[in-house]
Amino acid sequence: MEHDLLESLRRAHAEARMTGWDFSALEGRLIADDPWWDFEADCLDAMRYARAVADLGTGGGERLIRLVDAFPDDREGTRTIVATEGWEPNLAVARRNLGTRGIEVLPYDAETGQAMPFGDGELDLVMSRHEGIDAGEVTRVLASGGQLLTQQVDGRDAEEIHEWFEAGFAYPEVTAERFVADLETAGMRIDQADEWSGQMRFTDVEALVIYLGYVPWDVPGFSVDEHLERLSELAASPGIAVTQRRFRIHATKP
Repeated sequence: MEHDLLESLRRAHAEARMTGWDFSALEGRLIADDPWWDFEADCLDAMRYARAVADLGTGGGERLIRLVDAFPDDREGTRTIVATEGWEPNLAVARRNLGTRGIEVLPYDAETGQAMPFGDGELDLVMSRHEGIDAGEVTRVLASGGQLLTQQVDGRDAEEIHEWFEAGFAYPEVTAERFVADLETAGMRIDQADEWSGQMRFTDVEALVIYLGYVPWDVPGFSVDEHLERLSELAASPGIAVTQRRFRIHATKP
């Protein structure tokens, strides 16, 4: 690998740190297919009929802001919206962004096993896009007739990246089948469950290295120097593409 490219990759990976959930630095260099469904439209439609809404794993609040801004002003204050975020660096970002909309952001991470910061039957709608859930806790906090809408990254996502860099899957248990089983066991009714696969393409190897800096859990301990041989092969390839896997589930508490 040429010295200039090597230095460029080292620098790109060192500087790639995610704040919020913002991939704009890769605009035009990361081209991803979208599922055939529109999860944001699903959420927007459900929000119209909900008085108490929680957005789990809001990141920097970017997606929730788009949803909230799609509504006219709620002058009567009939809808309460709160958000949670489990990654400490994002809490300040989300609170700053969502505070201007009067939305509280609470610390919560389903993976810790802690209780959700809501009372029994407090919520009409729980939304979770690419954020883990505790099926029992979701069922507890939903009112009768309340909905869960979730879109998840399948635990086998980007399998090519795991193969190239000999990295195991961090969340192999995250599958539509497992989520459906857990939700049904918790007492939820499954209204819809869909799976999808598509492609994500990188225009160059530096874009891939930046992406790995943004999502370090895909290849824990990744470094440019340790994987130099593989990166050289990818730099010489005509295109870098990986397989995306997503699923969505709509469920209702009877």
